[in-house]
Amino acid sequence: MMSRLMVLGYGIGSILSVGPFAAAAVLGVPSDYPTVQSAIEAASSGDIVQVDSGSYHEQLDFLGKAITVMGSGAETTILDGSGLGGSVVRFSSEEGTGSVLDGFRIVHGVGELINDPVFGMVSCGGGVLINSASPIILNCIFDTNACWGGAGLCINGGTPTIADCTFRNNTSEGHGGGVYALHSTPILERCRFETNVASWGGGMTCTDSTDATITDCDFVANNTLNVGGGIFIRSSSSPTITGCTFVSNFQTSNPLGSGGGICVYGSGTGGGPCYAVITDCLFENNEVNGDGGGMSNAYDSHSAVSNCVFRGNTCGRDGGGVACVGAHEPDVPSNGTFESCLFEDNVASDRGGGFFVRASEPSMMNCDLRGNSCGESGGGLHFFEGPASTVMQTRLCGNSLEQIDGTFVNIGGVVVDPECSVCPGDITGDGTVGVDDLLDLIASFGPCDGCPADVDGDGIVGVDDILIVLSAWGDCP
Repeated sequence: MMSRLMVLGYGIGSILSVGPFAAAAVLGVPSDYPTVQSAIEAASSGDIVQVDSGSYHEQLDFLGKAITVMGSGAETTILDGSGLGGSVVRFSSEEGTGSVLDGFRIVHGVGELINDPVFGMVSCGGGVLINSASPIILNCIFDTNACWGGAGLCINGGTPTIADCTFRNNTSEGHGGGVYALHSTPILERCRFETNVASWGGGMTCTDSTDATITDCDFVANNTLNVGGGIFIRSSSSPTITGCTFVSNFQTSNPLGSGGGICVYGSGTGGGPCYAVITDCLFENNEVNGDGGGMSNAYDSHSAVSNCVFRGNTCGRDGGGVACVGAHEPDVPSNGTFESCLFEDNVASDRGGGFFVRASEPSMMNCDLRGNSCGESGGGLHFFEGPASTVMQTRLCGNSLEQIDGTFVNIGGVVVDPECSVCPGDITGDGTVGVDDLLDLIASFGPCDGCPADVDGDGIVGVDDILIVLSAWGDCP
């Protein structure tokens, strides 16, 4: 029996007129309706479609309705698009934040045709397709979908919110194994991207003026054939990425592929400058055949990177940790900024174990480069055709071969030591444990996995770290 939830409340139409809200209904599936879509078609604005655990072999269209469709948990409530020939779920009628999908596992979708700005009509959005809509998707698992772009989810315009979702084992022939976002401003929070595959953007692609907000997400073991193991950013897109981890993502096939964790690529067909803002992120054990094991900024990419850790990344060419690559004809440098970052134990087969610059003029301030290595020169820093690049208040130790190679502008405070001292409380790496270290620690207080202020390595900057700094106060041994 369908139940009615009477909501007692009033909406103010004006100061002089007050009217009641409409009643909200809970429509049960399969208790009241045999399919989820039939319940959606019967629902009115504000209603809840409550779906019991089970596997539902169907496709859903929200039909522009401001309703909540709620499963009984993503592990047990499955929307299966096997053999149905399209996206499993569609939001294509200007849905807003009142349209909510919550608690489903979405599998075996193959997407629908959209007009990609570069490739034309291609199949996108295997699991979910959002066309110029802004729904909310919560607590869902996008698993084993396959199509040309956004095998898990394609966002083709709109400002949707995606939170606490997992994208795993999705495969895209083109862009974005997990998510493909174009000309949109999506919000992604606390999502996990794992073992997805694409030609560009193993975990996710942001392109065509997409200014996404990506917070506290994990990108793990995603595979790109070309660029951007975790995320590929391109064509006038400037996402804000905060508190994310990029771990063990990798690039295969293309010998010139780049950006194991993130690749930002501005110019090219349909391109334009990109200004990504990346803060408090960890890049660890990512790998590419070409440039930028942890991150690549290429051809008109001007990322602002701060408080990030680049550790144990590898590349087959230049820039084990990070590569900033440009060209002179046409003039498309990549002049990013890097502040308060740690580059540690990264490896480049050729040049720039920690950081590599070509035909660009990035700036670096208050960074540490420790134990990085390369096969040719510039184990810590290598500048090739980047004489106006600036470095200040930066410490290098234990990098090989040669800690710095090439011409750059030393604004001041660049310290090079042949060996790295063992001094746990020396967060700034200046050879002394003091006020500056304590201030850095306080500024990073709280969850901070892999950051220099996490002295005891437990993933949290807290009281124990303060005690270590205080006990080591003074000059390092």
